[in-house]
Amino acid sequence: MNQLHLKGIAMAMMLAVLGGLGCNRTVPPPTPFADTEVAGEIEKAFAADKPAGTKELAAEIVTALQAKNFGKAFEAIQNLSVIEGMSKEQGIVTSRAMMTISDLLQNAQTQGDTQAAQALDNYIRRK
Repeated sequence: MNQLHLKGIAMAMMLAVLGGLGCNRTVPPPTPFADTEVAGEIEKAFAADKPAGTKELAAEIVTALQAKNFGKAFEAIQNLSVIEGMSKEQGIVTSRAMMTISDLLQNAQTQGDTQAAQALDNYIRRK
């Protein structure tokens, strides 16, 4: 039951991000990145610090992913997703990365990662 609740929350966040991007029937819905693609795609999309503050958050996400600290990566991608003024491409990359990181975090929790479990508990408490 808890897994379903978390997936519902992640999906709601993704829809909120995409809602801000507008609807275009010719563009398919986003799909999660492969685990190995996330860091590179985040770095590429936020290579320039536009809007301000995104480059630092992107670097934090990449560092957390490399350290397999999915809780920290999850928090940083959430912070990145609420920054206003992102391009459409940045919004799509953020949405896809959020789905992937959410999956990584939930998988880590099911494998007994206590930091991942704590990150998910903190997220649920804040909502």
